[in-house]
Amino acid sequence: MAARVFALVVIGWLWLGAVLPAGAASLTHTPPQWQAIGRGLAFTQVEVLQDGEVVAGLAVVKIDPAANAFRVFHGPPQAITVWQEKLQAPIVFNGSYYKRDGKPCGLVMADGKPIGPKGNREMRGMFVAEPKGMSPDLPRATILDLLTTAVDPKKLPWTQGVQSFPLLLDYKGKIRVRDSEKRSHRTVIATDRNGNILVFNTSNRFFTLFRMAEFLKGSKFDIDSALNLDGGTEAQLLIKNQEFEFYSPPSWENSIGNIIDQQKFWLPTVVGVFPRQD
Repeated sequence: MAARVFALVVIGWLWLGAVLPAGAASLTHTPPQWQAIGRGLAFTQVEVLQDGEVVAGLAVVKIDPAANAFRVFHGPPQAITVWQEKLQAPIVFNGSYYKRDGKPCGLVMADGKPIGPKGNREMRGMFVAEPKGMSPDLPRATILDLLTTAVDPKKLPWTQGVQSFPLLLDYKGKIRVRDSEKRSHRTVIATDRNGNILVFNTSNRFFTLFRMAEFLKGSKFDIDSALNLDGGTEAQLLIKNQEFEFYSPPSWENSIGNIIDQQKFWLPTVVGVFPRQD
């Protein structure tokens, strides 16, 4: 969904904390069956269960930053298939929220170049990657909590980054979003306790932000921190290499008129994942 300024204000209250609604049924999932799709890359699909019934599906990519590099790209909105063909990235997924003119609502760092507002108090987390000089003291990819970490684009030690909201789970395991009734397609980027980056993309509009956070916290994915990216029609994940190809949500790819090529599905900001050469 292309974010509007007023939308940031309307949903601002969602970020302040979370209380589990009384009687809410817990969500579980089928065991992940990881499939190697490249060096340091693994893929799985799981079914989300509520009271023993399947209510949603998730595509999950696990990325080892030691073997794979992240790059952020911003430009005129275009289909994710066009982005992938142009970049030749084995994995491409959507970035964060943007305005009507395609400009990002939060700070984007693309190869060290800051794009968008240098400060937006509504942003709650930032995915960052590729530290300058590949410092051994900094993770090659991680998520920053913007409530505890101030970001100055001129001093940011990473060359790639995307700010977004809300931070679903922080490093203390706290859910950082209130419950609501709004369900949508979701793309979430997360870190696990082994230093991997995980990208989740939903198959349908089952998840509210709170239920997504609750699910991830109780899942078997060993989540350390999780940041919501843009949702709705922009929540897309494309995997394509010589051995494997997958698009999520898969139902969109096969719809009449190839709707991923319609403008409402186009993306101005994407994150590409590339085999590391160093």
